[in-house]
Amino acid sequence: MCSKCFKEVSQKNNNTAAASIVVQQQPQPSQPLVHLTPSPAVPSSSQAPDCPAPGERPVQANKGRCFMCRAKIPLAKQAINKCRCEYVFCDTHKGIDKHDCDFDYASMGKELLTKANPKLNDKPRGGRSFTRMD
Repeated sequence: MCSKCFKEVSQKNNNTAAASIVVQQQPQPSQPLVHLTPSPAVPSSSQAPDCPAPGERPVQANKGRCFMCRAKIPLAKQAINKCRCEYVFCDTHKGIDKHDCDFDYASMGKELLTKANPKLNDKPRGGRSFTRMD
């Protein structure tokens, strides 16, 4: 979770704990019990704009720094070290195995091969058929 989401969740947990303590500490049973329910600060349907949804990828805001270690990357290397997963990495993390690359290289390779190599066993379409004359 990002810092905003963590603060909201911890604040919500603290409010519910404080409300339960207040309800339990009422000394006189003659007073009606009031159930305190804290109102949520943020509606549950909307999330903070900085927090990506579970299925979404975070966006790299600063392309001048490595996405993994936040090291500065010179302008000339920003184009060289850009991965196909659309993130920019330093020389240490630019390898596919050094960062968690989610680009599917296998399907890209299969697609390139199918486009470059048509099937050889297809019958030719069109043209004349030759028959033997006796």
